[in-house]
Amino acid sequence: MFDSILVAVDGSESNRVAVDTALKLARDNGSALTALSVFDPGGYISAISASGVSDEEEYKNKVCSSTLEYVTMRAEEEGVKLTTRVLVGNPAVKIIEVSEEYDLIICGTLGRTGLNRLIMGSVAEKVVRLSKCPVLVCRN
Repeated sequence: MFDSILVAVDGSESNRVAVDTALKLARDNGSALTALSVFDPGGYISAISASGVSDEEEYKNKVCSSTLEYVTMRAEEEGVKLTTRVLVGNPAVKIIEVSEEYDLIICGTLGRTGLNRLIMGSVAEKVVRLSKCPVLVCRN
């Protein structure tokens, strides 16, 4: 049913439910699985200078490697072939842009509501509304 699955990863503890769900679905359905990490440079400008890393590219590689660590380890344990992908930009926009390449997107949500949601925005909500394929949102 789902030949290709994209799991959006952000490296957070709450995202592990989405990763584990994606791995199970990919294994059970024989689906190709891609883990996508989106580096948003706007969110890291002050962290780059504080990290002791010399440039944005080096910092991006460091952050994205860390973000993809859990899904890579779990895919190996589960025997699921995994492709990793790193894009730069707004996470919701980038996930939506690539959505037409996949049969299903799996992502997590922190479940923010009220003022926090309005201020922070919601990647999962935007992806659900604008994706070109079905989206499975996993709550922690």
